Amino acid sequence: MPDALRALKSRYEIAIISNTNDDLIARNIERIGVDFDHVITAQQAGAYKPSREAFTYAHKTIGVDPSQVIHAAQGWEYDLIPTRDLGLARRVWINRFGRRGSTAYQPYDELPDLSGLPALLGV
Repeated sequence: MPDALRALKSRYEIAIISNTNDDLIARNIERIGVDFDHVITAQQAGAYKPSREAFTYAHKTIGVDPSQVIHAAQGWEYDLIPTRDLGLARRVWINRFGRRGSTAYQPYDELPDLSGLPALLGV
């Protein structure tokens, strides 16, 4: 995972939106070993995913229009479903467990893990 994130960081700003508190995320970020440009927590947003407020807070905080955002996430219920109508540039479902998706939530790309994301995005 860190290699894929480092490759993406060479071309994009990368952010994490996490359903956690500020004091808990630092250790996880350290363990990942990648310098994220933005770290957004549920504590900061005042909302937990799948609430749309978590995503709109992130976009406002980062200062980017949703149409410029590529959102990649493992969470079907917490990320793919609530972001369907946000006008994102692209959504990528990291389907680690081979779950069944739904045409009702298209468009989205699907990968079995994060390692294929740089190639999918042309990095």
